[in-house]
Amino acid sequence: MVKKTVIATILITILLTASAYVVYTQYYNSSSPSSSSNPSSGQSPQSGNTSTDPSDTSNTSRSSSSGGKDSASTNDTIKVVDGAGYIISLDSSPKRILVMDGGLAEIMYILGATDLIVGRTDTVTFPPQLRNVPSLGAYAYAVSLEAILELDPDLIISSSQFGYSPVYRQVVDMGIPVYLETSDNPPAVDTSKMTAQELYNYPTRIDVVCDALRGISELVGRKGNMDAYITWAQGYNKIVKDRIAALPRDQMVTVFYEWHAYPYRTYVDMSMYQGGGINIAEQTYRDYSSTLSPEFVVEQNPSVIIALISSANNDVNDFIAAKNEVLNRPVTQNVDAVKNGRVYVCDFAARNGLRSVIGYVYFATWLQPDLFSDVNPTTVSQQLQQFGIPASGTYCY
Repeated sequence: MVKKTVIATILITILLTASAYVVYTQYYNSSSPSSSSNPSSGQSPQSGNTSTDPSDTSNTSRSSSSGGKDSASTNDTIKVVDGAGYIISLDSSPKRILVMDGGLAEIMYILGATDLIVGRTDTVTFPPQLRNVPSLGAYAYAVSLEAILELDPDLIISSSQFGYSPVYRQVVDMGIPVYLETSDNPPAVDTSKMTAQELYNYPTRIDVVCDALRGISELVGRKGNMDAYITWAQGYNKIVKDRIAALPRDQMVTVFYEWHAYPYRTYVDMSMYQGGGINIAEQTYRDYSSTLSPEFVVEQNPSVIIALISSANNDVNDFIAAKNEVLNRPVTQNVDAVKNGRVYVCDFAARNGLRSVIGYVYFATWLQPDLFSDVNPTTVSQQLQQFGIPASGTYCY
């Protein structure tokens, strides 16, 4: 009898324990941030999930939780796919926006929406009145969560830099919408295997900027001079794309693309190929900032060298100094680019935001001067000013 009682007691204990576990699990899953109603929880560009189907919100949607409303159930929901492929959902037009990139601040300017900016990074200096707006810090990847929350934003707009920061995940999990211009982890592309049509279809910097213009315009509900700018910029985009697509690969020139602040540090992206060149590092390096050895550069013997710099006042003397430094490096004196004087300097600002047209056209004329002998990059800079974007001073040299 005692034995039966002990067995019964054990069975009851097991059942009670199992029941408690089930209840605990259900409660935990319903309250855990990783399984909250925000489908983006725990997601970041590093996840590799870059769905661009607005109807597919699983693991890609990042929506505002302000007001406690379910944005998917309202008729006035604003839904936009950002440059990283994530869906941004807002209950209403944002009123407090943080902008963490100078080029994206230019986009806000051309849309007539700078009055919505309540916070920025130090990279945002135009228009000048934004210098009076509180700064979150130097760069998007270095901002703190506390600084963001203090400004109480209902939208953050940033370059891919913010995607590198652990703060990005925290912000998204809290339900603050984040629009990224591009993914911080794009797939590697072997340009040697690309067809002419694949090259033509691959987005240029102009395409990226125009897409950001359209997306941000939908989010803020303003258009400004967007249509006029896109028409103008895509005009130059088509000229370059049409001619480069018809250019045989064996007529492309080899290029050493350097971040001049860190000698021999290079980028591997599509910009060289889209301008008619082949990056000497493209078969060896697959990230965006790898350092080459001087010996490797000499061995590859590039026909062109393009150095990227940051000139605070777009002072031509900064460009002259950078070019002379490259020309006078003893180890590369016998490289074709140096011997033939095909060393050029470009400001980072000419590769970003609305000014990206300047850098894009300059690259094409530097790499394929005969193919673009009828295109004057100086004219591009002058025309850009019709949109209120200053392009005086030197951006490319």
